[in-house]
Amino acid sequence: MREIRHGRFGELDGATVFGLARLRQAVFVVEQECAYPDLDDRDTEPETVHFWIGEGLDVVACLRMLRDGEGRRIGRVCCAEAERGQGLSGALMAAAVEEAGAGTDIVLDAQTYAAGFYRRHGFVEHGEEFLEDGIPHVPMLRRGR
Repeated sequence: MREIRHGRFGELDGATVFGLARLRQAVFVVEQECAYPDLDDRDTEPETVHFWIGEGLDVVACLRMLRDGEGRRIGRVCCAEAERGQGLSGALMAAAVEEAGAGTDIVLDAQTYAAGFYRRHGFVEHGEEFLEDGIPHVPMLRRGR
């Protein structure tokens, strides 16, 4: 398994920020054909933690974890097409859950087809399915213990 890295926006170098943005663009905007403002202000919030695998321009998997009230919100989970099936996103999820802490509630909006992946990390459906950018999603929750 390649090394998992994490840091807040101010701790990231320019090549890493570019690598994260390029991967998210390749997966969400190009592959999934969703034209949306991926680079929002949430990436730069002081409590947002970015997790990724790769180095500099060569980021192959990533996610971000935001503050969400008293809990956390995980989003922008993606993996380069050529790297899928190797457990990279699962390793990032495990690292983010550990970083959040056992007592912290975590929410996310899963693309419905991927809900099983999140169930394996302790998440359960927590609301009705909805469409976002034409893609079915389901809200999910992992309760802190």
